Amino acid sequence: MKKYIKKNWKSLIFAFVCSTLAAIFAVRIQFLKGDVLDYALSQNTDNTLRYGIYLGIFIILELGFFYLYDRSRGRFTVDCIKEVRLDYFESILNRTYPDFLSQEQGKYIAQYTSEMDLIESHYFATIPLLTEILIKIIMVSVFLFILDYRIAIITLVLLTTPLYVPKLVEKKLQQAQEEFINQFESHLKLITDWLRGFEIIKNYSIENIIGEKFFKSNVATMDRNLRRKQMSYLTRTISAILSYFSHFVILTFAAYLVLKGDFSAGNFFVAVGMIDQLSYPIISLSQLIQDFVSVGPVNEGILDFIQTKSKKHGSIKIDSKDFQIIEFDNVSFAYKEQKPILKHFNLELEKGNQCLLQGSSGAGKTTSMNLLLNYYEPNEGTVKINNVPVKEISNLNELITIMRQDAMLFKDTLRNNITMYQNIPDDKVLTKLSKVGLDQYANPESLDMIIHEGGTNISGGERRRVTLARSLLRETPILILDEPLANLDEENAISIESELLSITDRTVIIISHQFSKDKLAQLDEVIQF
Repeated sequence: MKKYIKKNWKSLIFAFVCSTLAAIFAVRIQFLKGDVLDYALSQNTDNTLRYGIYLGIFIILELGFFYLYDRSRGRFTVDCIKEVRLDYFESILNRTYPDFLSQEQGKYIAQYTSEMDLIESHYFATIPLLTEILIKIIMVSVFLFILDYRIAIITLVLLTTPLYVPKLVEKKLQQAQEEFINQFESHLKLITDWLRGFEIIKNYSIENIIGEKFFKSNVATMDRNLRRKQMSYLTRTISAILSYFSHFVILTFAAYLVLKGDFSAGNFFVAVGMIDQLSYPIISLSQLIQDFVSVGPVNEGILDFIQTKSKKHGSIKIDSKDFQIIEFDNVSFAYKEQKPILKHFNLELEKGNQCLLQGSSGAGKTTSMNLLLNYYEPNEGTVKINNVPVKEISNLNELITIMRQDAMLFKDTLRNNITMYQNIPDDKVLTKLSKVGLDQYANPESLDMIIHEGGTNISGGERRRVTLARSLLRETPILILDEPLANLDEENAISIESELLSITDRTVIIISHQFSKDKLAQLDEVIQF
């Protein structure tokens, strides 16, 4: 996290300066209080009034600098966590798709929300606080020595004892924090799954069962949270007890000095105020240490994620204009501890070829395309483009467009869902909408229509055709279409088949169970898995 602190050092320095000035005025205020009291007791009206005015001015100055400190502290905290969130999200975007899938979505959400909140409140927000507290401790300690070295020594010895409490329970604090985070992430994963499968829950009338599962998971999560908080409360209570005991001893000693005649009433009043000024920062420092200790595992987890580099593609770049051929050379593949899906699979597709992949579910159609996309590596053989293994190609995504069976639509305009934020003229978009059978949306007004999350405000067939239009508009030399005819009526299906068969400048790979038999002969390759 050091780089984020260094990047925002100006706000931190300004906070330091303001807190220093505020601390100076705060300490001076205690002395002015003593002066006002002594002059009042001696019935010196002029000096009482004069020092009373000084006291008011110093109070205003302290409050003003403290306000500036608070603002700069807030700016520092917000800027730091803003950049952490940015780096975190960029780290997600820079991952390969398989690397992204290696961590469940619930984990991403937990890290971006609850864990980031912890870092913000328990780490970045405490750094300016730490400077403020240390400055105040130093200032008050110096002036206490000036006032009376005996009181200063006793105060520093006794009031610093609470600082050792968090260190004594460091491992238990970290363990409690880790247990809560792990349980919370598991709880969030369950909720994510249930929300995704809400239709199934309703259809199968299992609301009560899911409700019971949620209750158990929620109870377990809150129990972990309570355990974490109880550990924190125990530490705070012990620190508070030690602090109050220290107060009692120090004030008793100061009262003894007054009775002996070594201290004036005004100095006693000053000492009481300064001890109060010192005790609160020390107790706060104890809490800060506890926060730093507890948030340590969270910091490490976020930083590890940001700093861990995703598997890189190769270093060979193939210009899309130079594409010539796709080759599956004796490819075999099996998922971990499962039977082989592909055995010695061979296929050659040249530029402009149209290929249909057919076969039962799990036969290897989608798997072969995932191998072409370099999501997995073959156990045997090689997948190549222009005689270059796909794992060595740096710009594979620029060569291949894939339309998945469950392709995602974003909460955005129809235009942006089709163009994917590329600068494509509207007339070109409208033409493509017509060709995929979406004439009702082939007008400028419809392009500004907002698609709901997941495309819930249009039909399944329309969602399919929107994603098909999106894929057809992207001019990559290789186009993979997974079940492009699903959820379409016969008329639209035939129209789209004709559109696909008319593509001669791209290699088109179609995965479909529904391709018309009378058009199979027009395809260059039909592969049965």
